[in-house]
Amino acid sequence: MNSSKKILVSILIILISINNFSQTTNVGSGSYTNSFPGTDSAGRNGFPSGSPQLSGNAVGKPVPTNDWWSKLVKEDHADNLFNYPMTMKTINSGLIVTYIPWGVIGDSAPIEVGLTGLNTTKTTVSDYSDWTVTMNWNDVSHNMSATSGIGMPFVYYEKESDDIVEITVNSGSVTISNEILIIENATNGADFVFYAPVGSTWTQTGGIYTSTLNGKTYWSMAMLPQSTSNVTAVANEYKQYAYVFPSNTTTSWSYNENNSKVTTTFNVTTDVKEGTGTNVLLGLLAHQWDNLAPSSPVPAGYTYDNVRGDIKTLDGNSFIVENTFKGILPTLPYLANYSSSFSPADLQTKIAQIENDALATWTDSYNEGQVMNRLIQTARIADQMGNTTARDKMVATVKERLEDWLTYASGEVAFLFYYHDAWSAMLGYPAGHGQDSNINDHHFHWGYFIHAAAFMEQFEPGWANDWGDMVNLLVRDAASSDRNDTQFPFLRNFSPYAGHCWANGTASFPQGNDQESTSESMQFNSSLIHWGSITGNDAIRDLGIYLYTTEQTAVEEYWLDMNERVFPSSQYSLVSRVWGNSYDNGTFWTSDITASYGIELYPMHGGSLYLGQNLAYVQKIWDELKQYTGILDPNDTNPNLWHDTIWKYLSFLDPAEAITLYNADPDRVLKFGVSDAQTYHWLHAMNAMGQLDATITANHPIAAVFNDGVDKTYVGHNYSDNPITITFSDGYMLDVPANSMATNKDVNVSGTITSDIYEADENDSANLTATTTGSGITKVEFYNGNTLLGEDTTAPYEYNTGALPFGIYNMFAKVYAGTSFNVTNIITIQVGNQVPYSGTPSAIPGVIEPAHYDEYEGGNGQNIAYYDSSIDNQGGFRPNEYVDASTEGSEGDTVGWLSGGEWLEYTVDVQTTGCYDLSIRYASGNTSGGGPIYFEVDGVKVSQDIIFTHTGDWGIWNTKATSNLDLTAGIHVLRLVVTNGEVNLGRMTFSYNAVACTPPGENTGLPFDFETTPTTTDFNNFDGGTATVEAVSGPQSTGNTSGKLAKIVRDGGATWAGAKLELNDGLNFSAKKYITLRLWTEAPIGTKVRMKLEERGNAANAAEQDVETTVTGQWETLSWDFSSLGVTIFNDLVFMFDFGNQGDGSATSTFYFDDIQQVSSLGINDFEKVSFKVFPNPSQSSWTIKTQNVNISSIKVLNILGKKVLSLSPNSRETKIDGFSLKSGIYFAQIKTETGIYSVKLVKK
Repeated sequence: MNSSKKILVSILIILISINNFSQTTNVGSGSYTNSFPGTDSAGRNGFPSGSPQLSGNAVGKPVPTNDWWSKLVKEDHADNLFNYPMTMKTINSGLIVTYIPWGVIGDSAPIEVGLTGLNTTKTTVSDYSDWTVTMNWNDVSHNMSATSGIGMPFVYYEKESDDIVEITVNSGSVTISNEILIIENATNGADFVFYAPVGSTWTQTGGIYTSTLNGKTYWSMAMLPQSTSNVTAVANEYKQYAYVFPSNTTTSWSYNENNSKVTTTFNVTTDVKEGTGTNVLLGLLAHQWDNLAPSSPVPAGYTYDNVRGDIKTLDGNSFIVENTFKGILPTLPYLANYSSSFSPADLQTKIAQIENDALATWTDSYNEGQVMNRLIQTARIADQMGNTTARDKMVATVKERLEDWLTYASGEVAFLFYYHDAWSAMLGYPAGHGQDSNINDHHFHWGYFIHAAAFMEQFEPGWANDWGDMVNLLVRDAASSDRNDTQFPFLRNFSPYAGHCWANGTASFPQGNDQESTSESMQFNSSLIHWGSITGNDAIRDLGIYLYTTEQTAVEEYWLDMNERVFPSSQYSLVSRVWGNSYDNGTFWTSDITASYGIELYPMHGGSLYLGQNLAYVQKIWDELKQYTGILDPNDTNPNLWHDTIWKYLSFLDPAEAITLYNADPDRVLKFGVSDAQTYHWLHAMNAMGQLDATITANHPIAAVFNDGVDKTYVGHNYSDNPITITFSDGYMLDVPANSMATNKDVNVSGTITSDIYEADENDSANLTATTTGSGITKVEFYNGNTLLGEDTTAPYEYNTGALPFGIYNMFAKVYAGTSFNVTNIITIQVGNQVPYSGTPSAIPGVIEPAHYDEYEGGNGQNIAYYDSSIDNQGGFRPNEYVDASTEGSEGDTVGWLSGGEWLEYTVDVQTTGCYDLSIRYASGNTSGGGPIYFEVDGVKVSQDIIFTHTGDWGIWNTKATSNLDLTAGIHVLRLVVTNGEVNLGRMTFSYNAVACTPPGENTGLPFDFETTPTTTDFNNFDGGTATVEAVSGPQSTGNTSGKLAKIVRDGGATWAGAKLELNDGLNFSAKKYITLRLWTEAPIGTKVRMKLEERGNAANAAEQDVETTVTGQWETLSWDFSSLGVTIFNDLVFMFDFGNQGDGSATSTFYFDDIQQVSSLGINDFEKVSFKVFPNPSQSSWTIKTQNVNISSIKVLNILGKKVLSLSPNSRETKIDGFSLKSGIYFAQIKTETGIYSVKLVKK
């Protein structure tokens, strides 16, 4: 594997730079904040209240959350401690111990364990290990601790030497036998036994029993098996374990690629207090005792009845579990063409439906992940089809947003990560479902993000080199495998002994901790497998395999009850929520049983293959789905009925029936986060391959086998840069090329289809040509969608379509070698033109109703006259089109339900060249307002971004006025582009204003010389910065002949304290690329000066750069290069001097500045630092780059998606970039010198 792909945690001493006072931590190309960034406009963004309740050994270590006992960490007391088999509750005077077969503890308090006089205000966590917790009560005079662990029928206590143990028995029959105190039938038929040290005595006073423990400091108690008939005999038998205390518990795992076995070893370190016993008594849960390794000790003791099924006891300090990992895939292979009713053209259309989708700007970390996953699954399919254009659009969309999340900029409050040191957690803003305030669901949310990161590395190799360390922080946050990690707890979400994840950060419900969506937990596990595999990090890969394989066994026991030994009697064969001491079929948003099924299956993708391994169970669930949900009714509109997810699940069993149901319900409402293209691809791939064959494993984790009853399909994906051979357990060997998916059904022939025309008039014909590769080609069939047009058996393979009527034609070919074939790319031929809605272009000046967008002569105008992200018209106006349009009385024919990425086009006739004003009727029911939108003419942006304010409701209309639309006379296509929706648009009125527009950015108000303006009152101070305008005096008068200047004094407040000035207009850096100012300060050389540009009223929309001072006590000119921004809507200048340090009001925290300008080039001293000559530009083949006085150390050439296409390291002042292999278009050269990194645009003709 290429070393550039290796991101090995074991050698990754993450190279981070930490700003002063640790506000921002830079990690690779990413960063996060260590200071709370504040709330957004809706008051979102939070963090856990209070401080963790820790003491003793637990202090100083990362705070553990998301465990069965985590309420102890957050609250003064916990009333939901279910350790299996006991139930516990902490109170001021000690610990209540009881047995609750099901549900909450309520007021059950049969036994209270404490010390005489003990009265605390809270219980703290003083120690913990992989499956135990030690609770502590300390009121200064008295000190007691209790240790409990999952599956352990004992609780172990310790105290100070002068404390007296006090047991209060509120129910049950008590018997004392020397040092043993027996309580029979304490509650729900349970018997308990206390073991004091040998020689101890118990003293009774009413229902209170006390003991000095014979001068010792330890004692224990046990709950006896419910089936116990001779209590005294079993109590004495258990005495051998009573004085063997667990001092530590650990879980370790290993994955053997050769046989796909995952081995997990559980160990207990003991502290023997007295006696000859050396073993503890362990209770093994069903997912453990049913999967023991051949070499493991086996439980031979008593069995406890429990909400998790039988707990079988083992006399010992160690046991070993062995499971088999059965493989995952990134997506199913592209074999759908062997499914009889599959149409590549239909799949292409479904991909086109979402390829332009933007990601919402109003979202949260959970919803964001789902929608990214929708694009990811679709992009992978587009890649399989050779549709690189659609793939790259979706890659670019995911890349931009993912990198936004992975980068923090000062002042932003959305799309960022905040490390909360007190709670040892990485919080993502905006959060959802308590991900921030309660540390809920981190594995759910981060699973989507980590999966997206693996996707980025797959399609942009090297991405992980820049961003991988930030992604690894998310891995560590949810599942750090290092017990010595200083930032995050060990396996936060995963409980190694319970075998599954817990979702609630602080176990805040009376029922205990919980987990709802096991399928999203499994997605997190699969994301680690993909991420570890593609980055060459075997530790993360194997962690993912351990989690995936282990949690699968727990899910199959406790959520799905596949072995029918956990749910005693249930109407349904699965539950949607497992609680600490119960389970149910509810969800956190509804009690609808339909949702209960869906939440255990969603999202369905190549990481979900575990769901198809037990076909008998799939049949059982399918039978229930037919009985209890509306899945067979194409008219069922239940929003909790996630058709696509259920159909994909059904395809494990009967893909043909799934396809039939899919075809019968084309107008279903898609669940948020679901891709119709992926459903279509999945169902037909399963139909082509048959059922999953989990009996066959592989020596490579990204592999699977399918069996249609006649033939097997072997599938493997190779993320590495070198070809591999995958060996399956039945002996089959599959060669997989580098960075590819392969199957044994792949054919070594392929082709590319072209046409002599792509846009045609009615009745024109097209000449199709298929250029093929490979040998043994027997024929080429030409198709239009599902229709076979004809075939050619000899090269060159050609076909003439004959006269084509109006319409869109998706043409492709099948290249055959015998009965096997491959499908070419798909080309689109458009017959007919885009024409004005009314038949004639709309006149400007004039009024255009938004719903009067152009139409297409051939029918539906999607992707021709408009793009709409949904395929249903929710408004009803022009019902055969997808645009959501409606007639709204006096407002006319409007458009609504807008989403980012959508656009509409209007053929217009501009009467006069000049500058136009525009007024738009609009309504926005979003309290944060809507937009922005903007306009283009013939592909050139002619307006600024237009933002709309809240109008009070979706039916309350206002007018938005904007200006400076530069239009040229004649017939043009005007495009309305939606960057973000949340607005309904009404009549658009264009009016002539002037002969020429003031270029964007020319009316900002710059330059500022402070002689008359701005004044002191024009500054907006923030967070400890105070700005004034004053007369120039010594020593600042030396080197400055101005009469006035500005001054900012930073005194206390935040490390980003400063002040801002408002501009009249948005800045335009198309020609004037730099902001400069003159600065005088006594702050030391190297002081950081941050210039931030903001959109007024939306500080999260900003750009910023830092420079450092080079002198002290004299004037210098500083410059910031914003050339990459072009035209902006940034209309605030924010000054943050000595950024990262807190000011103290002294001379070194005082900054004088003057002459703020926007310039096209720099003064001679500054320009020499960044002066490059690039020629020829544009160029047909190569560019020469020369610099005057510094060496060029490296150059990276990026395409418009930001993907690196060339790199070189000249280490000279002149070099040549060979662009012969590059396609025509725009590129950017990132040039690195000793003075910094600079960007130059390159144009390839």
